[in-house]
Amino acid sequence: MTESSIMQLKVTLKNVKPDTWRRVLVPTSIRYDQLHAIIQVLFGWTNSHLHSFSPVDDPAIEYGIVMQDLDVGDEMLDESENFAYPDLEKGNVMYIYDFGASWTHQIELEKMITMKAFLQAKHHQLPVVLAGRGPERIEATGDRGGAFNAQKINGLFGEFAGSWDEAY
Repeated sequence: MTESSIMQLKVTLKNVKPDTWRRVLVPTSIRYDQLHAIIQVLFGWTNSHLHSFSPVDDPAIEYGIVMQDLDVGDEMLDESENFAYPDLEKGNVMYIYDFGASWTHQIELEKMITMKAFLQAKHHQLPVVLAGRGPERIEATGDRGGAFNAQKINGLFGEFAGSWDEAY
């Protein structure tokens, strides 16, 4: 790993009250499909809907699931073949989950973390959620779900460690 190979991201669910966000550490080598799986865990989503990512500074670019045999995502770039870091380095990225309800998330690269700092903080896995605010949301209704629980989220991340390709 390079000296600063860990990103500290703040993922904010837009247009909800109370304010709802999560702060998470992820490797710079993360692809968009892997970031999708992480966001699903961060917010308690159930991976039941389509989604897409778009850099704020270039919304014409869109990453998502491409299923050519079903004519789905023909105009999207394949999220499993593209890394998030180059876009996040330039600015924020928007993630939309459930095109009907349009759960919109802003992803911000807050800072880069060195592996030394990561280990000194006694973190044992990537990804790891550091903080958050606001409850999960029930997808079908938008009502408040469970409270933010970093221990539960990190436990789920631990279960998936090393298998993000198969997680979702």
